Amino acid sequence: MGMNLQMATRETVHTDHPDRDDRLARARATLGAAERSAARWGGRIDRTALRTVGEGEHQDPSDDGLGTRLSVPGPLSELFPRGSLRAGSSVAIEGAASTSVLLSLAVAAAGEDSWCALAGMPDLGLRSALDAGLDPCRLAHAPTHGEQRPQVLSALADGVGVLVLGPDLDLAPALWRSLLGRARTADTLVLAATPPGRADITLRSTTRSWAGLGAGSGRLRTRRLAVSATGRGIAGNREVEVLLPQVGGMIASSSSARDASSEVRLLQPVRKAG
Repeated sequence: MGMNLQMATRETVHTDHPDRDDRLARARATLGAAERSAARWGGRIDRTALRTVGEGEHQDPSDDGLGTRLSVPGPLSELFPRGSLRAGSSVAIEGAASTSVLLSLAVAAAGEDSWCALAGMPDLGLRSALDAGLDPCRLAHAPTHGEQRPQVLSALADGVGVLVLGPDLDLAPALWRSLLGRARTADTLVLAATPPGRADITLRSTTRSWAGLGAGSGRLRTRRLAVSATGRGIAGNREVEVLLPQVGGMIASSSSARDASSEVRLLQPVRKAG
C-alpha cells in the first residue's frame, strides 16, 4: 500500500505541474495589471514573490539582476551604460538647454506607467510639459517654497517614478544627499539641473549652432547641441550631437536631421530657368 501511495503521489505531482504553471502565469498577468494600475497613483508592487529558481530567462528584460533599467531618448542612448538608466540612480544636467534635456529624459524614463514630479521649475507651463510628451494624468508640478520644502521633496522622492529638480531649486548639500538616499530605496530616478553635489552620471550640453535665420530675417527654430557624459560606468568622456526642439519636444540626432533635410531638398521640384 505504501508503494501504491508513493506512485500516486508522484503521478499527482507530475500532473499538477501544468496546472501550477498555468496558475502562476495567470497570477503574473493579474499582478501586472494591478502593478500598472498602482503605478498611476505612485504605488509599487513587489514582484519577487512570483519569481522561481532557475527562471532567469523568463524575467523582465528591463531587470538585469542589478536593478530595473529605464529608457532614455534614442539620440542620447550612446551616453549611458547599456543605453539605459538604472532606477534609483541620479543624473545631473549642466549647460545649455538644461530644461529641454531634463524633460526629454523624464518623458523617456517615465514611459506609459510611472508618475513624474517637477520641482523648482515655476516658469514651466502645462503646455510646455505636454509638448515635451509628459502625461498630465501622471504629472505632479509641486511648489517648493516655504518651510515645508524638505518634506515635500522627500515625499516626492518616495512616491513617484521620476523626480525632476529644476534649475530654480536651491538645494542644500545635506538635502540633496538625503533625497538621493530616499530615491535609491524607492527606485526613483532623480534628474537634476546643476545639483549641489555629485550624481551618478553628469551630462554637459554646449550650443554648437542655431538654425532658422535667413538673410537678415526669420526666426531661430533649431539648436544644435553637443552633449557629453561622465560618471559611474562610463569610461572616459562620451559625446553626441543632437538637435532640439523637434516635433513633440523630443530630441533628435543631428545625423538623422541632416538626412531628413536632404530628402526634403531632393523631393522639391526643380524650376526651369526662364
